[in-house]
Amino acid sequence: MDDECLELQRSEMEALAAVYTLDSSDVFTYSTNTSGIISGLIDVEVDANVCRQLIEASDTGDVNWQHVECLPPIRMKFTLPATYPISAPPQTLLSCSWLPGAALDIVQHGLLDIWAAGQGMCVLGNFIDYIQHDIRPSSEIQIRLGGDGLTAESHMTRILAYGSAKKQLYFESQTHTCPICMEEQSGRHCIQLSCTHVFCIECLRGYLDVLIREGNISRMICPHADCQAPDAATAISDSELAKLVSDEQMKRIRRLRNQRRAETDSANYAMCARTGCDLIVQNDAKIDRLCVCKCGFTFCRMCRCTWHGVNRCAIKDVRKLVEKYWQACMDEAEDGSSKERKYLEQRHGKAFMQEYKRFIEEALSLEYIEANTVQCPKCKHGINKVFGCNHMTCSRCNTHFCYLCGSLLDSSQPITHFSDPDSNCFKRLMENVEQVVEPENYDAVEADQAEANLLIRLALE
Repeated sequence: MDDECLELQRSEMEALAAVYTLDSSDVFTYSTNTSGIISGLIDVEVDANVCRQLIEASDTGDVNWQHVECLPPIRMKFTLPATYPISAPPQTLLSCSWLPGAALDIVQHGLLDIWAAGQGMCVLGNFIDYIQHDIRPSSEIQIRLGGDGLTAESHMTRILAYGSAKKQLYFESQTHTCPICMEEQSGRHCIQLSCTHVFCIECLRGYLDVLIREGNISRMICPHADCQAPDAATAISDSELAKLVSDEQMKRIRRLRNQRRAETDSANYAMCARTGCDLIVQNDAKIDRLCVCKCGFTFCRMCRCTWHGVNRCAIKDVRKLVEKYWQACMDEAEDGSSKERKYLEQRHGKAFMQEYKRFIEEALSLEYIEANTVQCPKCKHGINKVFGCNHMTCSRCNTHFCYLCGSLLDSSQPITHFSDPDSNCFKRLMENVEQVVEPENYDAVEADQAEANLLIRLALE
């Protein structure tokens, strides 16, 4: 091997190693065999503008390229002959998952043209520049998806995964200021949410830990001030949560989400009634109230008991149920909310609940009559005194009686009952009579006269 060629080859390898070690995401390796022949490989990233031109010019069917920011690298394997670079070109072999073989052959010819134009010089760096910046789309050079046992969709998934990994490596190589602790952190200790806001992992984990313990999953949004407004709130995705919370916390989040869905859409969903099962169950489309969980438990959505067919849900406490239905009807009358009433009617039957409502209304009416009226001692008609003295006259049978004790009174001398010292109602004729507040200039003499006239009129009745 020519010493001059060997020295040039070694210098070129050292220069490439210095460039590629600056970015750990690039791959460059080489080795020397026992004969002194150098061989290796380089993963060459295609420039973003070239990627965009190739994507726009290629016909790949219905595949969505919207989120593709970069393409996987073109791998160049090389072997340096003993007389390279003085008289022999480097031997190269290109491989790429998204360019067909015919396109790679065209790029290969372009590399040979570069060698011919610069014979006697080290050209691997020029080869890399050509692949990065000078590949142009044509009828032969177009992106190909699929092949090697992959569908176009699965191939696209790999391309997107590569782009995400490349983006993450760049993110980790930078420093970022966390808006919570206001400290600069390495990208390896930070996370960027879908809204592009960046936080250190420790602060965001603490924020989420509080929300999970409190069960406040509706507030699991980006904590940045720009995302706190209702119209700008950005929810933290499950893929982001998986990087920040434990498996147990993730299970709690899913359970709370299921509970909220079952509460807000109780007509269609219910939490499994089996102890220890946190799955949400959708109602059977054909049989009302029937829920069949994936765990195998079959239950009624209304009473959450084992499925009982068309039979009405069992009632443990009728009085409590009726009171609950009564209160639901009262709430509906006040604020127009009929959700609870409809739920009870759906669970126990509308006719059944309304019959109980009528029963309770009658019971309340009897209770009111018993508490606020006195029965006539003769005809038992209930009488409610609104105002006046305690000498009552029944409007039905014209019987005179005492409102306080219910005793019959002598129609010719009804006042004697209240003037008899041996009576329990002695001097209680005017008891519980509301006092009328008179104006300050009311004549006291007139008041006394009015009271005397009242007593005389009562005595003559």
